Amino acid sequence: MTVKQSRRADDAPAPKVLNPELRAEAEAIAAKYPNSRSALLPLLFLVQSVEGYVTDEGMREVAEILDLEPAQILSSGSFYTMLKKRPQGDYLVSVCRNISCTHLGARKVVRALEDHLGIEAGETTSDGMFSLEAAECLATCDGAPAMQINYEDFYNVTGDEAVALVERLGRGEVVLSVRGEPVRTSRQISHETATAGLRRPVTGTEHMPTMGGETPKQDGGPGTRPKVPGEGPRD
Repeated sequence: MTVKQSRRADDAPAPKVLNPELRAEAEAIAAKYPNSRSALLPLLFLVQSVEGYVTDEGMREVAEILDLEPAQILSSGSFYTMLKKRPQGDYLVSVCRNISCTHLGARKVVRALEDHLGIEAGETTSDGMFSLEAAECLATCDGAPAMQINYEDFYNVTGDEAVALVERLGRGEVVLSVRGEPVRTSRQISHETATAGLRRPVTGTEHMPTMGGETPKQDGGPGTRPKVPGEGPRD
């Protein structure tokens, strides 16, 4: 990526990625940090919330806001897999392929999703709704075979169950993760991640919202895994 601004056919500057409202959010995010460079990742998530991935023009805007060189933005942004460098689906379906999940049927889950969506792992459907990937590890070996949809967990899934979940999302239905949280679109997740630092603690006996906008459950404090329906109590 070069510092030179991209141009349209009429030689006018390319349209801004961040509209005035998002630009105001970006400046509010940057203002929270003593060193504004610390806002780099949240601002890249803010850019991703617009077009579903981090564009070159978006990285230039972040560089402008933080008074950095575009190459500095790219060197950091290219390191993190949650920051996408090419278009992805509204819903990223990730099936763990590590040893526990593979032994318990993860390959069958991937094949079922490939057959249903008409794509292979690593691809996106033509309508832009679903991307499918075989993830290296989702850190939920006790829920193998494990799957995530936009980073929300699903445990002990079968191929038929995985297909049923994406079918429901395709119909616009609400799908709840094992934690009971609704699966949001990739753009919604990116915006929540970017603006998490702007949230304030709530008053009274409620919990402070977490980064994803979730509220900790009574049975799921830090360091515990959510209960799966049908399981006994966890130690």
